[in-house]
Amino acid sequence: MKLKQYDKNQKHSYCLGAYPTIELFKYRPKAVIEVFINPKGQNNRGVKELEKIARQNNVRVENGNKVLQRFSGKENVYAGARFSKYECSLEKDSPHIVMDKPENLGNLGTVVRSMHAFGYKNLAIIRPSADIFNPKVIRSSMGSVFAVNFEFFNSLGEYKQKYEKNLYILTPKADTSLEELRENVEINKSAFVFGSESSGFSGKELGLGKNIRIDFSKDVDSLNVSIAAGIIMHRFKTI
Repeated sequence: MKLKQYDKNQKHSYCLGAYPTIELFKYRPKAVIEVFINPKGQNNRGVKELEKIARQNNVRVENGNKVLQRFSGKENVYAGARFSKYECSLEKDSPHIVMDKPENLGNLGTVVRSMHAFGYKNLAIIRPSADIFNPKVIRSSMGSVFAVNFEFFNSLGEYKQKYEKNLYILTPKADTSLEELRENVEINKSAFVFGSESSGFSGKELGLGKNIRIDFSKDVDSLNVSIAAGIIMHRFKTI
């Protein structure tokens, strides 16, 4: 079977790198279709571990030198996998992160990585959005995307109607600072909402929750969304 370059309309995607692929097996083993190994990396510890896991899960292992190089554009990616896309829903009694119309693949992957690091397991994504199954998101999250539940919504209002969370919406012009908010948050009833990199929030969206800000130097225009999300999750970490 000749594998095509990734397309968001395909029913499968690709995970590149030994350790992200190990994470795929750890959290979504039933989604794995096949594993690719570059023979140049057979002495690599991660590759050896991945081959063992694949055998234990009865997943075929292919010589994937050309496949890995074509999809990654690099010669030093020694392992990867093809997997089926899947759907999941969010846990109602846990804190949520909400990404409103995220555009940048790297930012999305970095936010997911931070979620995994700080104990957040539920991500709501408001459309239109970057494709969470894009291999670049998976790679930038280092496979953490497989540890996180995610669900798509057409609007922030639709999300709030389903999950009835207390929304804390990050916006630089908010009256309440992060420091002032800290003592009053019931974490499992909360959702922290981060806006699009280019457009932010509409007035209607800001009216759906409590607006909060992160204070930083006036010499800086704004914070990257992945940095802002990391600050919030660290402050309210659940680990």
